[in-house]
Amino acid sequence: MQTDSESLTEISRLLDMYINEIQSSELKPLAANIYLTHAKNFVRWIEGEFVPGGRLEKNKVR
Repeated sequence: MQTDSESLTEISRLLDMYINEIQSSELKPLAANIYLTHAKNFVRWIEGEFVPGGRLEKNKVR
């Protein structure tokens, strides 16, 4: 999926705010890492740079 540059700019700004929120929270490191990884992957998907399960497809035996 891809979207226009104006929307991507806003999404990136919001992701930065989200990252700051997670980093300043009292979440345990593993939980914080999970939140951040999934949020970053979602933004990468919007930018067309991530395919959910894409890594799994490469490792499948045919």
